[in-house]
Amino acid sequence: MSTITTKQLRDNMSQVIHDLGLGNSIQLSYRHKVIGVLQPVDAPNQALRRGSPEAIRQGLRSLQDIVVPDSVQQDPRSIKEQISELRSRKYSE
Repeated sequence: MSTITTKQLRDNMSQVIHDLGLGNSIQLSYRHKVIGVLQPVDAPNQALRRGSPEAIRQGLRSLQDIVVPDSVQQDPRSIKEQISELRSRKYSE
C-alpha cells in the first residue's frame, strides 16, 4: 500500500483515481501522520469504458486462451481475407 500526502492528493488526483481504479489502496498522511486510507469500491459489474487501458488489458488476457489452428497460421492471406472467405461460404450454403 502506498502512502501519499494531502498535497500530493490535490496535485495528482487523476493518478490517485487511476490507482484506485486498478484496485490499489492508498494511505493518506498529513504532517507525517497517516490520517486515513483510500480504498477502491468493490464493483465487479462496473462496465469498462471501451478502449480504456483496463479494457484492452482484459481483452488481451482473454486472447491468451485462444488456440489458432495451424491452417489459419500457415495461410499467407491476411486474417481479414480469410474471414471474408468464410463469411461468403457461410452465406452461399
